[in-house]
Amino acid sequence: MSSPPIGFIGLGAMGLPMARNLLRKGFQVMVVRHRDPNAPASLAALGAAVVDSPAALGGRAEVVILMLPTSREVEEVVLGLADVVRPGQVVVDMGTSDPVSTRRIAAMLAARGVAFIDAPVTGGVKGAEAGTLTIMVGGQSDAVERIRPVLLALGTVVVHVGESGTGHVVKILNNLIALSTTALIAEALALAEQSGVARSTVFEVLEHGSANSATLRGVAARLKEGRFDSGFKLVLARKDLRLAEALAEAAGTRLEVTAAALAAYDRACDAGMGDLDTAAIAAMKK
Repeated sequence: MSSPPIGFIGLGAMGLPMARNLLRKGFQVMVVRHRDPNAPASLAALGAAVVDSPAALGGRAEVVILMLPTSREVEEVVLGLADVVRPGQVVVDMGTSDPVSTRRIAAMLAARGVAFIDAPVTGGVKGAEAGTLTIMVGGQSDAVERIRPVLLALGTVVVHVGESGTGHVVKILNNLIALSTTALIAEALALAEQSGVARSTVFEVLEHGSANSATLRGVAARLKEGRFDSGFKLVLARKDLRLAEALAEAAGTRLEVTAAALAAYDRACDAGMGDLDTAAIAAMKK
């Protein structure tokens, strides 16, 4: 007998290839009709079932995966699922969400016998397409182990980092470092140009020095392409840095470097660049 389908909600730039990988790895997948009809249609061609609402999905799936932009969307979807989920189900939030919201949702679903796991990812669209994401997981150990085979169909590194909300804490830390580094790279490139050194020369040196990183290489590739209409949007980067500041405030500490980076993302978003890739801040006029 085949296993119950995995429900997948959120077929954006990351969610669509992730759902595709589940199908390719032999899982049954159920998705909700999307604002882009091509997304569910492409999955249906691979064998996915398409339903009209999250409630229809939640009533049948054993595991429900959410890949949504913010905690607000996660809360809205979970409220829609609350009346149809049943004891033993697992709901997995794989986006970058507020740990406070995550813990609140986990407590609410636990009262219904449903586990809520936070399992955000890093690795970008390329990692989602290749199934090589790194996944940081927060939640009850027994529920985490139950869904581990599902997570391993999406990523090559799956680390259970602690109790509910800690997966989202670690993801915020990851983005704090990567996004602050992007802002610092943009600042360094502006200084290079003002000092008479070409950007291409700077990258040629830095990619072989102690400043090298995946973030540096990513910014270099985006600038070389001269296209910033795909990838991780500036408006979502700003959201993540604000989550980092809120986390620090709750912990009674201050993030000085992060605050400076956030100011750069605020300027870019205020200039109408919010839908562009984060590397676009390196192309802004100083």
